[in-house]
Amino acid sequence: MTGPQLSAIHIYPIKSTAGISLSSSFVEQAGLSFDRRLMISAPDGHFITARECPKLLGFRTLLIPQGLLLIAPDGERISIDLHRLAEHYRNVEVWGDQVSAQQFNEEQNEWLSSKLGRPARLHFFGPQSQRFTSRQPDKPVGFADGYPLLLISEASLQDLNQRSQRINRMEQFRPNLVISGTEAFAEDGWKRVRIGEVEFALVKPCSRCVMTTYDPDTGQPVGDGEPLQTLQRYRKGEDNEVYFGQNLIPLNEGRIARGDSLEVLETAPPPEYANHSLIIRPAPLPATSARWQANEPARLRCVARVEETPDVVSFRFALPPTLQPDYQAGQFITLQPQIDGETVNRCYTLSSSPSRPSDLAITVKRQPDGTVSRWLHDNLQPGDEISALGPMGQFNVNSSSAEKLLLLSAGSGITPLLSICRYLSDNHSHRDIVFLHQARTEADLICRAELTWLAAQNPHLKLIFSLSQPDSAWAGPSGRLERDLLISLVPDLTERAVMCCGPKGFMDQAREASRQLGLAEQRWFQESFKAPALSEEDQQLPFADLAIRLENHDALIHGNNHQTLLEQADEQGIRMDCNCRAGICGTCKVQLVSGQVRQLATGPLSEAEKEKGVVLACSSIPLSDLVVKAV
Repeated sequence: MTGPQLSAIHIYPIKSTAGISLSSSFVEQAGLSFDRRLMISAPDGHFITARECPKLLGFRTLLIPQGLLLIAPDGERISIDLHRLAEHYRNVEVWGDQVSAQQFNEEQNEWLSSKLGRPARLHFFGPQSQRFTSRQPDKPVGFADGYPLLLISEASLQDLNQRSQRINRMEQFRPNLVISGTEAFAEDGWKRVRIGEVEFALVKPCSRCVMTTYDPDTGQPVGDGEPLQTLQRYRKGEDNEVYFGQNLIPLNEGRIARGDSLEVLETAPPPEYANHSLIIRPAPLPATSARWQANEPARLRCVARVEETPDVVSFRFALPPTLQPDYQAGQFITLQPQIDGETVNRCYTLSSSPSRPSDLAITVKRQPDGTVSRWLHDNLQPGDEISALGPMGQFNVNSSSAEKLLLLSAGSGITPLLSICRYLSDNHSHRDIVFLHQARTEADLICRAELTWLAAQNPHLKLIFSLSQPDSAWAGPSGRLERDLLISLVPDLTERAVMCCGPKGFMDQAREASRQLGLAEQRWFQESFKAPALSEEDQQLPFADLAIRLENHDALIHGNNHQTLLEQADEQGIRMDCNCRAGICGTCKVQLVSGQVRQLATGPLSEAEKEKGVVLACSSIPLSDLVVKAV
């Protein structure tokens, strides 16, 4: 993939009739040459469109030297000679605008009236005709609804068709310019672009009407309400209009051609739409794209930031065109921002679902003492790039194959379970899910509206919100998640596999309560990016000076038996490979050549690695002099 390209050009010479596909076109101030320069009206001058006369969709036009050839649905045709127009102009009305337009002769009007079965007049937007856009009154427009051009990306249509009960065609949306080589709805964030010789300003999302539900070949309604039914669920604005595609105004005149590159000159924050639409047919991986592998470095581009709560933001990213997401719901990526001149590694769970490949997102709570979370909240904006390592993590949707799940979270610990819930719902899983999420107050409930909607769509999902600090208006469960509250909310707890994520105190309390209620240890799974804690026994060990040799770094350091191997290397300025620093990812594996360590975590290690003496530097406390080397 070589970046955004112009893959198709369409003009619609007569408003509401079928389009013509071109290999190139000249762009005038009012749009593409010959695009919607003709219009049909009633005898009183009021414009007629396919909204009220769907037969128009079946009329086709061909460009000929003297003008147009108009072909009726029954195959009969008539020539429209643009050199033999009436000299005088007549006022016609288009969406409330009074436009002075040239008229055609009675022979053509009578033919058109007979084919439509109603009195009709044909008009031309002549040299003396004037009409302007509403948002920029100095910019001309012909008989188009509101703006000179409409642009849609192929990826946006593909995303729609992943969610729609019916496969929709680009012709239903009547674009002028179709763009390939982008992620879905990339055009939402463009403000100014260049194609060929022309710069365009993107001024407004395009509101869609009932005409998108008509078959463009037959002019008949399909009957299932698509694509509007699906667009209502995930492209609905605060004004209750649904939006698909972007309206453009040309900033200069010039030629464009199919295959021209599209250059994004200026971006803007894209509109935010509540996404209540499930993926029902996943898109295939493009043949030109590779999968983003675990720990593989990549540059992510931020395409949106969504304020979830007063202190929680979701950041949506796009991968380079040569990569596609490849992860299990619940896994994490490692961000590598540059902060004060230094690269800082920090793991964040993907809150998005792999069932929605165009949506790669993390959801981050601002921590008062969190270096990276504060930096992300204060600095990362749409259009910015950030380095990251590919998805990893053993805490994911495949951690347990149990048919009954309890997703248990608190605060921003919701992120891996949000991904899992989205994934299972998108894939219409029959697994019995109870999703129990605890927050301090109602204002702190992350993605509450979406989860409520998912629970309404998924008959196998039960959603429970509990607040630890509710106000007097809260009628739901509240208080600390102790044994009695847990069993009252999930009476069949012991039959479920529990996937838990949240603050350490919450997870410790929930785990102990579950154990007291009889949950088997092997049915408990938890995620945490906190470094493994030293046991009381470790903390009480007499302090000992130790010699630690790092063979691959050709370094001998003076160590101790109270810090992890990784912490001691850091203090000596030695950079060991690492990511999570929490005994989760396994990046810091080293071979223990000699000596002994106490291992605080071994999760990422296979049995074969354990037998060979492989340990995690982030989770190993030296108990003697050591010699270690990279695996």
